[in-house]
This record gives sequence, structure tokens and C-alpha cells, in this order.
Amino acid sequence: MTSKQRVLAALRGEQADRVPIVDCIDWAPLAHIGRTIGLDVPSEREPFAFEKLAARVTRALDIDSIWIPMSLGATPIDSQRIRDRYGSVYRLSPHGEPTVEEGPISSIKDLRGFQMAAKLTSNDFERFTVARELLNHDYPLWVYIEDTFKLSWKLRGGMGELLRDFIRDPRLVHELARITTEVTISTIRAVAQAGADVLLMEGDIAANKAPLFSLAHFREYVKPYYMDIVAAAHECGLPIVKHSDGNMWPFMEDLVDIGFDAFHPIQPQCMSIEEVKSEFGHRMSLVGNIDCIETLVSDSQEEVARAVRDTLKVAAPGGRFILSSSNSIHAGVAVENYLTMVATGRRHGKY
Repeated sequence: MTSKQRVLAALRGEQADRVPIVDCIDWAPLAHIGRTIGLDVPSEREPFAFEKLAARVTRALDIDSIWIPMSLGATPIDSQRIRDRYGSVYRLSPHGEPTVEEGPISSIKDLRGFQMAAKLTSNDFERFTVARELLNHDYPLWVYIEDTFKLSWKLRGGMGELLRDFIRDPRLVHELARITTEVTISTIRAVAQAGADVLLMEGDIAANKAPLFSLAHFREYVKPYYMDIVAAAHECGLPIVKHSDGNMWPFMEDLVDIGFDAFHPIQPQCMSIEEVKSEFGHRMSLVGNIDCIETLVSDSQEEVARAVRDTLKVAAPGGRFILSSSNSIHAGVAVENYLTMVATGRRHGKY
């Protein structure tokens, strides 16, 4: 099987020739991985540097996909802040990670004439066309986008503001969900046209102990819009994976009902992949769940290999499983541990 065939088979609920290996890898660790394995690493400022290096690493490691992110665009305000195309302001950490500190929407009046989908241009999707050409059709182009809940709270200037709106301003919550759903569907259609094969919709809706809001609020403010997005993805012929960290148990039945093809990442601090596989593994595929908080960061390579083998033992039988980290390969992950995860997955992920 090619990598594309392997990933799509796993997402269709079939047993592939081996367990696919995919991940989200940030630029800094991707460059570190590239240098470690002796690849030519482009300058980050080079056009399409991420896409070029992701394709090189994918081939060199014989993995199946590195996810390509959809960008909201950003312009600098000063050395510590940026603004996206929709007006949300972010403060950058010392590592360049953005945290929302201000949004353009304070009330329903601010939504008059507010457009999101209209701000998309063909340039936003050029990176996916380039990635498609670099990967050729043996590898799946896996695109990740932000979900309606996350886009909505960014517009409000923070998650807390939107969660308060669940109680004090339901109309605003629905209007935000409506316009963010419109831009998400427009994005899905455009990336499908650019050659995408798989979508991952990221946006946490749970914390470690419990979801961020009640099941009733999920069904009122989130589920209907997720259903529209999943339907749009399937109309374009694309499987779609829902990402959320945290304890997602109360929402799992609804994710199946919505029609998501898979769930990522089954965070090990909150959910047992063995239990999730037993309860839901016959109804949706699973993507995860090698711990990137401790195991991939600070454990020994032997411990990483053991964690991968243990995960494969309970999650791989019957198919419907894709191996990845429990969130992403971030700057704190030890490159040697990531390479051990990949090598162990290749060695032991056979049926």
C-alpha cells in the first residue's frame, strides 16, 4: 500500500497493511529532526519552507503524513504582538507561540457587516497546492483547520468571554458559530480543490478533568455547526478527524453521531485508549496517543518504545488506528524520542 492508501483505509475502518504514522510537527522540531537525520533544511524564511521540509522528512522517515496547517494570516503590531486578518490580537511568548489577548467582537452590533469567508484569497491555499505537488499522490495531504468554537472565542478575545456568552448572550454565540462555520466550509472546499485528502479540525473543548461546558451546551451551541462542517467535508470526499485534548468521554457518542471519521488524540492523562478502543473503536477510527507531555519529552528511549508497543497492542487490532503523539511534536519533545516512536511504530505496527 502507499501511504495515502494506508491512511485512507484506516479512516474508512479497514485494516491496512500496517498502522499508519502521522503527526503535527512544529517548525523548530521539524528543522531539528531534519538536521538530525542529515537532510537539507531550508531557511524558515524561504517560501514554502515548511512544506518542503515536511515532504523531505516524511519520505526520509517512511512515515505517512505531517499535517499542514491553515493559516489565518498575521501582521506584526510590535515585537511582542501580532494581529490576524480578522482583527484578533495575539501576544507572542518567548518561543513565538501566540496567545489571544483581544478580539474584534464585543457585542452583536460588531457583527454587522463582519465578513470572514470574503477575506479568504487564492494565496491562502497556495501552500496546499505546493504541498500536493511535493508529496505526489503516494502520500496523503492532511490539512488541519480550526473549529467553530475556537474561531469564535478568538473573535471574542478569549475563551472565557465566549463561555460567559453561553449564559448571557446566546444569540451572539449562535451568530459567531454561524459565521465561523461559513468560513470553515469555504476553507474545506478550497483545500479540497487544492488536493487535500484528509482534514483534522482542531480546537479543544475539554480540560483534563471534564469538558469545558455541559453536554446540553455542546448540543445547543456546537454540535449543529459541527454537523454542517462534517457534511461539507464528506460532500467534498474528505474524511474529517476531530481533535480535542482533555476528558472527552461525555461528548464521544455525539462525535460518532455527528459523523466524524476519527478522533484525536485520546490524551493519556485523561482517557484510556484501551477503553476508548473498546467502546468506540468499531464506530470511528482513533488517532493517537503517545504522551507528548512526559514520555516523548523526558523518558528514556526504552520507555518510549515500550509505550508505543503497549499502545499498538490495545489500539491496533482490527484496524481503525493511526499512531501519533498525544497532541503534537513540539519544541519540548526530544528528537531521539520522536525517532524512537517512529521506528517502533514501523517495527511493531504490523498485523
